[in-house]
Amino acid sequence: MGDKTRVVVIDDQVSYADALELAMSMTEDFEMVGRGSDSETGFSACLEARPELVVCDYRLPDGETGTSVAKRLREAGFKHPILILTSFLAPQVRREVTELVRVSALSKDTPIAGIVNAMREMRSNGEIDNAEFASVAPNSLLSAGEIEVLEHLAGGSTPAEIAEALFLSLHSVRARIKSMHKKLEVGSQGEAIAKAIRIGLVVPPS
Repeated sequence: MGDKTRVVVIDDQVSYADALELAMSMTEDFEMVGRGSDSETGFSACLEARPELVVCDYRLPDGETGTSVAKRLREAGFKHPILILTSFLAPQVRREVTELVRVSALSKDTPIAGIVNAMREMRSNGEIDNAEFASVAPNSLLSAGEIEVLEHLAGGSTPAEIAEALFLSLHSVRARIKSMHKKLEVGSQGEAIAKAIRIGLVVPPS
């Protein structure tokens, strides 16, 4: 493949931005080249890094919105796609987005894998079909118990520590890990954690 698409992420939730960066690092087509935590640092990161795609939270801690950042970038001559992530796709957000060119909005509840797919769609077409991507659901292969164990593993706990925390036998924890490996089609705990983060099952600890 050719060079990776350069991406700037603007989000004040460090763990969420970390998850996006990790997901991108596992693809052959994206790389994060800059980050911002509010409108000013995000805008500056875009001017400095010259990305080909921007992923921006709608609600920013300095009172600005993702669409206001998009407008500033357009005024500065940035012509590449901008993906706005929002906790709720309210009519106001949709109206603001439709007024801008090559800007789309997506629910922040979408799993990380769905976010990356949306980024690919943005890169190819300049926008996304919200009806398609808003319906992306988390991977349902794992049971609630297996996900619980996976979350503890991602946090650095050993099987023995997990057994104690969840009031389970060590045998039960290991059985869940073995089942999880089979369902995720991986061969180790490290691979299981990496894949789970990539598809949005768990978020890495901040």
